[in-house]
Amino acid sequence: MDISVTTKGVAVVAWAIAAIVGIALLLRPTEEKRVIAAFEHAAEVMSKPEGESLLVAASRMGSIEDLAAENVRIAVPEQRVNAVFERREAARRFLAVRASCATLSVRFEGINVESIEDGVARATADLLVSGSGAGAFLDGRDTREVSAELVKGADDGKWRFSSVTINEIVER
Repeated sequence: MDISVTTKGVAVVAWAIAAIVGIALLLRPTEEKRVIAAFEHAAEVMSKPEGESLLVAASRMGSIEDLAAENVRIAVPEQRVNAVFERREAARRFLAVRASCATLSVRFEGINVESIEDGVARATADLLVSGSGAGAFLDGRDTREVSAELVKGADDGKWRFSSVTINEIVER
C-alpha cells in the first residue's frame, strides 16, 4: 500500500470534517437571531385566534410566563403604568387582557437588536396589535413602539423579557 494514498485519504477526511464543522458554526443561530426569535415567539404565544377554546387559553399560561424573567418591568407611559411584576403576575395580567378579546393579533416588525452584553440584550421594535370583541381593550388596529431588555437564562440559555416599555408612536 502506498503511503501517499493513505496520507491523501486522511487529508481528505480531515478537510471534510473541517468543512462540516465550519458549516455547522455558520448555520448555528447567533445570539442576535435568538433575541429576534424571542420576540417572534412572544407574538405567537400572545396572539389569540377566533374561537380559541378555554382549555387552549388556559394552557397558554405557562408559555406566557416563560416569556418573562423572574421580575419584569412593564411601562406604558401614556397610561401612567410603570411597575415591576413577578413572572406569574405579569402573565396573569396579560391573560386577563387577552381574555377580554375575541381575537388578538400581535406582531413585531423592524426588530432591532441594539446591543448584547453580559447576558443582557437591548432591542426595539414596532408592535402591531389588532383585536376585536365585546369588552376588548382594543377594537381595531394599533401600532406602538417597544423598547425591551431581555436577559439570557443562565440555566437554559433562553432570552426572557426583563423590561418592556410601550410608547405611543407620535410621528413617523
